[in-house]
Amino acid sequence: MKLQGILPPVITPFKGDAVAYDRLKENFDRWNKTSLSGYLVLGSNGEAVYLSEKEKLKIIEVSREAIPNHKIMLVGTGMESTLETIRFTNEAARLGADLALVVTPCYFKGSMTPEVLYDHFLAVAEKAQIPILVYNVPQFTGINLAPGLVARLSHHPNIIGVKDSSGNIEQLTRIVHESVDGFGVFVGSAPVLFPALCVGADGGILAVANALPELCTRLMDLFAEGNYPEALKLQNRLTPIATAVTGSYGIGGLKKVMDLRGYFGGEPRRPLKKITPEAEKDLTDLLQQLKDIL
Repeated sequence: MKLQGILPPVITPFKGDAVAYDRLKENFDRWNKTSLSGYLVLGSNGEAVYLSEKEKLKIIEVSREAIPNHKIMLVGTGMESTLETIRFTNEAARLGADLALVVTPCYFKGSMTPEVLYDHFLAVAEKAQIPILVYNVPQFTGINLAPGLVARLSHHPNIIGVKDSSGNIEQLTRIVHESVDGFGVFVGSAPVLFPALCVGADGGILAVANALPELCTRLMDLFAEGNYPEALKLQNRLTPIATAVTGSYGIGGLKKVMDLRGYFGGEPRRPLKKITPEAEKDLTDLLQQLKDIL
C-alpha cells in the first residue's frame, strides 16, 4: 500500500442529532468506484471534535467494513493528552485502521514548545501499534509545526508522513526536502495541490474530494503523466469551489456541495449551522461552472 494519492477527509453524515451510519456506507459505496487512494476518517471535516467516543468507534467500524483493503484507511486519533492519544490510536488499530493521523495538542498552546511537541509525537510513535502521520493545521490549533521539527520527527521509523494544511508552499517545500527519503508529505489545501505536487508532495487530503473526487484524482493523474499545462488548468478550475468549501462556507458548504453532487452531506452538527440560501446559490453556480468537465 503506497502512501500517495488523493484522500478525502470524509464527512460525518447526521440525521437530526444522530450519526447516519447507513448514509456513510452509501457515500463509501460511491467513493469506492473512483480512483481515490484511500480515506481519512475522523478528520477535521468529519467534525470529529463534536463526536462522542462511542460514535467515533462505531464510525471506524463502519468505515473499515466499507473500505476495500487496497485503499488506505487513515484515522484521526489525536487527543489533548499523550496518554489518551496512545490509547485511542491503539483502539483504532484494533478496529482495523491502517494508519493514524495525530493532530497537535493545542489547548495549552502557550506550553506547546517544539520540544514538548517533539516528545509528544515520539511517545505516541513508540507506543502506537500502527504507523502515524503528523497533522499540522494551524488555522484550527493556533500552532504551526515548523519544517525543521517535522524533519526531525521523520527520522522515527513509526512516523511515516505528515498532513500539512497550512497552505504555505515554502513551508511544504522545506518539509519535502528536509525530511528523510520515503516520508509521505500530503497537502491539506486543495487550492495549492498543483504547486504542492510541483515541490514533491505525495498527494493531498482534500475536503473538496468528498464531493469532487474525480477532479482531484484527475489533476494528480495529469501531473503524474507530465501534462503540467492541463494539470494547472484543472487546478485553476477547481480552486474557486475548493476555496468556497474550506474557507467561505466551511463544513456546511462542503456538505451542501455533496448533496448537489448526489452524495449525502446533510447538515453539520450544532453549533455549526447549515448554509444560507444565498450561499447555496453561490455554490450551485460554482458547481455549474464545472459541468463541462464532470
